[in-house]
Amino acid sequence: MNLALRQMHLFFRRITHSIAWVIFGTLFISQAAYAQNKMSQWPDRPIRMIVPFSAGGPIDIVARRVAQKLSDALKTPVVIDYKTGANGLIGADYVAKSAPDGYTMLIMTGSFSANAALYKKLPYDPIKDFTPISQVYRSYGMVLVVNNDLPVNSLKELIAYSQANPGKLSYGSGGYGNASHLVGELLNVQAGVSILHVPYKGLGPAYNEVIARQVDMTYISTATAANGIKENAVKGLAISGNARSPAIANVPTFTEGGVKGVDQVYGWSGIFYPTATPSIIVNKVQQALASVLRQPEMKKQFDELGLVPIASTPAEFSKFVSQDIELQTQLFKTANIAQQ
Repeated sequence: MNLALRQMHLFFRRITHSIAWVIFGTLFISQAAYAQNKMSQWPDRPIRMIVPFSAGGPIDIVARRVAQKLSDALKTPVVIDYKTGANGLIGADYVAKSAPDGYTMLIMTGSFSANAALYKKLPYDPIKDFTPISQVYRSYGMVLVVNNDLPVNSLKELIAYSQANPGKLSYGSGGYGNASHLVGELLNVQAGVSILHVPYKGLGPAYNEVIARQVDMTYISTATAANGIKENAVKGLAISGNARSPAIANVPTFTEGGVKGVDQVYGWSGIFYPTATPSIIVNKVQQALASVLRQPEMKKQFDELGLVPIASTPAEFSKFVSQDIELQTQLFKTANIAQQ
């Protein structure tokens, strides 16, 4: 009798376990199906594009145009949100710590890799805490522009004027470690001059201060320089990089102006998500961005800004960022910019 009871008890235990596993499996499949369905419906609310520099700068100009087109492609608003300061660190850190749900993205400049090269300790890991989506553009270089009151019209004249007036000239940058800072110090080293560095919270304010004659010069993207030179707001003396920009073809390269060692510095921007963002979202955004950048209208706008649109894959962009961090590390050493 006891044996029969034990066998019956064992039988019911097995039945109970089987039912439990069936229920668990059904719930797991249901949750997976729900998650998959949720991803397929993404996006179902506005996306924030974090711009880590102040309004009016080169990246702001591009971000607004890209956001508008992405809104159409993704069929949901892509809203610009400024998180400025510390050469882009504040905005980047904000995105690194955001939920990886696809609703908070970062559009960043080459300061992303510059910060990684310059600072010993960052509030985030530039490799592990981000998912690179795509590079958006590269520029032909950083353009040296001076205010109209400065009595120089070429790079050689600027160098001669600076040597004849030691300690008199100053240049504004988008912040410590910004590409504009790097080019400024490379010029100091390679040309044997001493032009004072004045950091700002972005290239927009630095450029405005040049126009207002508060600083003598700055180094800006072709996106801003092209219009400023054409409107006679500033004078363009040289461009870093290894070729002239079609948008300002009359502005020679630094090498042409007699200063070598600056031709590896050019601007770029790209879009990042927090790490662990689902691949289905990453791929959807990358494909949408690629379609936007291929539009003839966008290409024309980029041409006018002196920029080259680039729609790289996440893998290609990830490789580019790693290589750029190595390059920036070497350039900072050459420019005698100390690691912080």
